[in-house]
Amino acid sequence: MSDVTDQWELAPPHTEREAPFVAVPDPTTAAAVGLDAPVRNLQMLELQITGGATEIYLAQRAPADTAVSFDALPGKRDGDATQVSNRRLVKEIISQAHAAGLKVNLCADAPAVAAGDKEAFLAHAAQGIDAGADTVVVGALPTARWIADTHPGVPLVAGAPLGVSTAAYALRLQETYGVRRIVVPHATGLDEIAAFCALDGLEIEVPVQTGSGADCHHCRLPDQPGSGLGCRAGYQSAPAAEGAPVDLGGFLDGASDCALCDVPSLVALGVAALQIPGRESPIIRQNAKITQMYRRALDGVARGWSTKQTIADIDRFELTWQMGWVPRMCEQQRCRFRDTPRRRTHV
Repeated sequence: MSDVTDQWELAPPHTEREAPFVAVPDPTTAAAVGLDAPVRNLQMLELQITGGATEIYLAQRAPADTAVSFDALPGKRDGDATQVSNRRLVKEIISQAHAAGLKVNLCADAPAVAAGDKEAFLAHAAQGIDAGADTVVVGALPTARWIADTHPGVPLVAGAPLGVSTAAYALRLQETYGVRRIVVPHATGLDEIAAFCALDGLEIEVPVQTGSGADCHHCRLPDQPGSGLGCRAGYQSAPAAEGAPVDLGGFLDGASDCALCDVPSLVALGVAALQIPGRESPIIRQNAKITQMYRRALDGVARGWSTKQTIADIDRFELTWQMGWVPRMCEQQRCRFRDTPRRRTHV
């Protein structure tokens, strides 16, 4: 089994353009960085609170007579639910989250909502707002306008489906719709995150533990029994005259890429929150463990530790680190912000 030093040395360097944005943070700023975790039931909420989340995001099931989802995911993904099952439970989750001091972000971030569904969408969002949600996450310009006009006092978050890839776009959303937070696309690099963080009056939320190049759920590649997740499929060239086919890698790979080593840089850049993926997570304890690992990384920054010190601390206490994280992330060079062959193949 590798020791901590070996694991640390597995991390490749940053890209040339991002290297100047790798900085040592002021430890006091780590406490201000939120950890936004997914929740779909009370057990998941309890586990995420224990894991160290400071915010949660949730979506509620659309009305039975509505054939579409009003958030970025279908009601089930790979057979697992992604939404809170009923209005009463939504209210209970929000109430318990607030009692624990957590902020609640309501997902109404469908990438498209037909004009004919406007009233149903607004009624659906109003249920979550009335239940006490602190913000509404939107995924399309029309829905941003509808919520801004109907609930002018509710802060808006521009979700990943809006694809906010430039500072000018972010400012436009702020000025036109009153958006207060931007969730940057999964493929955003440290240099681009730095540009977003320099904007006045906008909070920046960064997805971690996500694919570093694919914008999840947007490729529309097959996701069905017998076909699998298209974004995680490997691709091979035609067999050469001699030898095995050449592995081209997963250039649309949206599977998890670790960002633990770059939590200090994200803190130094001034991000408002780190977002943990997984509303559809089939193993909610494992999902909460991911939250806990990022909590340990943030706490390490707050103590003034180097990343190597934080990893050494994790290695002492977390069986998950040696048994799961190292072989799946470190040894495979699944680094969210590092210059890896896998990241270079993303399109």
